[in-house]
Amino acid sequence: MVWALLVILFGVGLFLGYAIEHSTIRHKVVWRNILTASSFFLLVCPLIAAVFLLPPPWQEQVSSVVLICCSAIFWFRIITEPIRRKRVGSLLWSLGRPAIQKIMLIGGILFFVGAGLQTSLFIHLASKGFSGSDSNPDYFLLQVIFNWSIAFYFVWVGSSRLELREHGIYYKFGSVEWPQIASYRWEGLKHSTLTVWLKQRFPFFPTRSWQIPVVYQSTVERFIEQNLGKRV
Repeated sequence: MVWALLVILFGVGLFLGYAIEHSTIRHKVVWRNILTASSFFLLVCPLIAAVFLLPPPWQEQVSSVVLICCSAIFWFRIITEPIRRKRVGSLLWSLGRPAIQKIMLIGGILFFVGAGLQTSLFIHLASKGFSGSDSNPDYFLLQVIFNWSIAFYFVWVGSSRLELREHGIYYKFGSVEWPQIASYRWEGLKHSTLTVWLKQRFPFFPTRSWQIPVVYQSTVERFIEQNLGKRV
């Protein structure tokens, strides 16, 4: 059930993401961002399929480990956020909320609905002593914990803002420090979308794109030129 919910929410997220970004960013950038998200999901799909192909006892045990690890990662990201923020230096300007944050905020709300339904199901089964259920009660509990964890994480990320900091660009979903940037380009409507190409060993997800408010574009341009100086 939890995996089916993830697939449905991801599909809804892609649709909403395209609708939100299409209104502000040109097709090329939108499809590049969606392709990046889809590529990541396609990398995960074979792992999910492999879990479903396992015999029932192993399937539940492996799924439990995955749920525990994912929940731990979400809360680890939340707890260690001050350390990552400090590493990027002092705040210079707040650049608003990017489209991806809006998408994740909507996804977080949907996950809250899913978590509520999962919790109601767990309480209902617990009141009956899990009679007639083939799954371990602990597995149901782990599903509930995972759903609440991912809901809090998505809302936490979605409510954040893009920040220009002393040592790079920071947002709760990640950060890009100046030494990581190989080159950059202004794209989209009125050239308001900043796309950076990263220096990395493997050619996976090499770009990051953010829409920068017009009032901050000249400031961001000047700051990037001071720290980078290379433009595509």
